[in-house]
Amino acid sequence: MTIKRTRYVLNKRLQYALAMKIALVPLVTLLIVTVILFAYARRSANYINEIVGTQDAIIEMFLTTPALQKTDNPVIKTGQQTFKGNIQKLVEIRRNSELVLKIIVLAALLQTIIVVFVIIRLSHRITGPIYVMTGYLRELRGGGVPRLRPLRKRDEFKEFYEELRDLITRVITARPAEKKGGARPKKR
Repeated sequence: MTIKRTRYVLNKRLQYALAMKIALVPLVTLLIVTVILFAYARRSANYINEIVGTQDAIIEMFLTTPALQKTDNPVIKTGQQTFKGNIQKLVEIRRNSELVLKIIVLAALLQTIIVVFVIIRLSHRITGPIYVMTGYLRELRGGGVPRLRPLRKRDEFKEFYEELRDLITRVITARPAEKKGGARPKKR
C-alpha cells in the first residue's frame, strides 16, 4: 500500500530558506548579466539615436540645397530611399535590443520561480521522512504505538529510517514485559 502525500512544504523554514538560498545564486548572476547587457543596449540605443539624428540632418540638407531639390534626379531619389530605409532599420534594431533585454529579465524571473519550486519538491524528499520520523517519536513519547510504513521510493534517509523503525519495533515489543513485572523507567 502506497501512502501518497500532497503537501510538499512540511518544514517551511528549512524548505523556503533552502529554496531561496539556492535560487539566489542564479538570480544574482542573471541580474549582473542583465545590468551589463542593459548598459550595452542603452549605449547602442544612444548611438542609434545619434545616427538617426545625423541622417535626418543630411536629408534636411538635401532638401534645402537648391541643386539637390530636383526630385526627378535618380541619384537624389535613391539617396532619399536609402536614408529612409536606414532610419527604419536603426529604429528596428533599437526595438529589438529593448525586446531582448525584456526577455532576459522575464527569463530571470521565470528561472527563479522554477528553481524555487524545484527545490521545494526536492527538499520534500528530505523533510518528508523527517516529518514521518518525528511523528513516530511523538507517538511513542505519548505512549502510543505508531503505525510504521515504508518510505517512498525517492525519499532520503532510508538507512536511518530503517534503524529507527527497528528501534521502535524493539521498544514496542519490550513494553508488555515492563508492564508485567519489570521496572518502568521514570519520566524526566
